Amino acid sequence: MTPRYNLTGKIVCLLLLAIPICAKAQYTGTASVTQGVATIVTPNLYECTGGRKGAIGTITATDNTVWTVPAVVQYMDFKFPFASDLYNECKGFEYPTAGVALSKLDGSDVITIDSTGEVVTGFIFADNYFEMYVNGKQIGKDNVPYTPFNSSIVRFRVKMPFTIAMHLVDWEENLGIGTEAMGGTPHHDGDGGMVAVFYDENVPPNILATTGADWKAQTFYTSPIIDLSCPTENGSMRLSDKCTTQDSNDGSKYYALHWAVPTTWMNTDFDDSSWPAASTFANSMVGVDNKKSYTNFTAQFDNPSNDAQFIWSTNLILDNEVIVRKTVTKTSSVSETKTEDDRISTYPNPAGNTLNISLDNTMKLNDIHTISIYNSYGEKVYASNTYSPVISLEHFTSGLYLIKIQFSKYQITKKLIVQ
Repeated sequence: MTPRYNLTGKIVCLLLLAIPICAKAQYTGTASVTQGVATIVTPNLYECTGGRKGAIGTITATDNTVWTVPAVVQYMDFKFPFASDLYNECKGFEYPTAGVALSKLDGSDVITIDSTGEVVTGFIFADNYFEMYVNGKQIGKDNVPYTPFNSSIVRFRVKMPFTIAMHLVDWEENLGIGTEAMGGTPHHDGDGGMVAVFYDENVPPNILATTGADWKAQTFYTSPIIDLSCPTENGSMRLSDKCTTQDSNDGSKYYALHWAVPTTWMNTDFDDSSWPAASTFANSMVGVDNKKSYTNFTAQFDNPSNDAQFIWSTNLILDNEVIVRKTVTKTSSVSETKTEDDRISTYPNPAGNTLNISLDNTMKLNDIHTISIYNSYGEKVYASNTYSPVISLEHFTSGLYLIKIQFSKYQITKKLIVQ
């Protein structure tokens, strides 16, 4: 059956088993409209015990356009690199911190865009799937299309400014109608959401960019739509806030709206000026408080001075395919006021199990307010409000660290290598 819809709101009929069934269709937007469940083409992109199947399907619209749902993705294109794992229980990579995850990388994961640029490190949690480009170059794609929920690391060498473009997909269990089984009902409208933070290569690193309302976001697939009169458009905004998100037991007649994705959306010179600003959503709205792939890394995602926010298009629940973009122009810098002080000695360097800190006779013990040590990923691994001549390093992993010693008037920094 190929349904036909009159976009002016007149009565039209569907021929089903030779019985005309009439309905009033009132959709007047720019989307291509489909109805019902898609045909499965690929049953599952990725096998993981306990995970939902990441299937791909096709469906024909009323204008005879054939759409791939939930989206055309590059998951099976192995020239497009997979992102490194921050947390991925499918592979057994259940890292407790970003520092531990990064310590597993040997540098071969860094994608070079500009050979004389600096290395940028990004941490990403996407519900459910992402593909990321920088200046039009493929940087990393999600390892798990659907569930269980995972999080990722991308690293790339680039000059400022640079443009991040990400293809985001909220996967669906019932292809073509945007629903999944949940809580005993077969048709629950799942939600999306993506959060990311990007750091420079200083020690400790500075935050270059976080996801927020300063990003652009456009939707290209919205479902389920029960009533075609509920979605509206306002300029480039594709709105479905008046559409119901109520669970049901029968989604066979649900509609979906599709828009063509521009072929150059990932390029630096793509004009996204007319796109809506990204909408932001609280952690509780996305529902990440019980997901270790997020909560293990709140030091990165929920930095108290520069909190990354979950972003999506205007409808977190009904919009299933979204593209977001951001041009990063901020130049990173180190804010330390002093790097050396002859009155303080730290040794040995490289160090083994202990670090010695000695002061000359011109200094008093209470001159020192705090001693902090950070790993190369900006995580504080040691802190003391009093001076201690010996600090144990027994639980430190090998690598580069930064010692910060705060005085009454200034702060000094010293690099430390732990073997």
